[in-house]
Amino acid sequence: MPTWGKVYLIGAGPGAQDLITLRGARLLAQADVVLHDALVTEEMLELCPQAEKISVGKRSGQRSTAQHDINAQLVDNAGRHQLVVRLKGGDPMLFGRADEELRALEEAGIEVEVVPGITTAVAAAAATKQPLTKRGVSRSVAFFTSSTAPEHAEHAAIPDTDTLVQ
Repeated sequence: MPTWGKVYLIGAGPGAQDLITLRGARLLAQADVVLHDALVTEEMLELCPQAEKISVGKRSGQRSTAQHDINAQLVDNAGRHQLVVRLKGGDPMLFGRADEELRALEEAGIEVEVVPGITTAVAAAAATKQPLTKRGVSRSVAFFTSSTAPEHAEHAAIPDTDTLVQ
């Protein structure tokens, strides 16, 4: 039975190096290998000069790494390295396909931990000084992706809420 390393799904935040969490930055500095998204900046990758870096980026409408290949690479690298980082733009738990990666790793018996990041939508609200909720005006917020499944009408996919973030 192989000895597995540990995998960390880390949110890089909105891109600036100083906006990643301290825990995320510390783990990057210790990582053996970093599988990173297309949204992760070169500046962010400077936090892990010792690590092997593997681009597994996805961009809508462009050639990208299939999710099942990313899952397989995570499992493979956990078998070869002690500390594996999957670095994702924003927060891994919001439109980050973390569920698929977590499931693949857990099914292989690999220990995995999620390190949250500042989601880009919240960072944009902070940068523009536009609160997403406001007493007496907006008590709820919904985040939705710009890409809607082709079988669903656009209007049916829009949630009923006070504040919408796309």
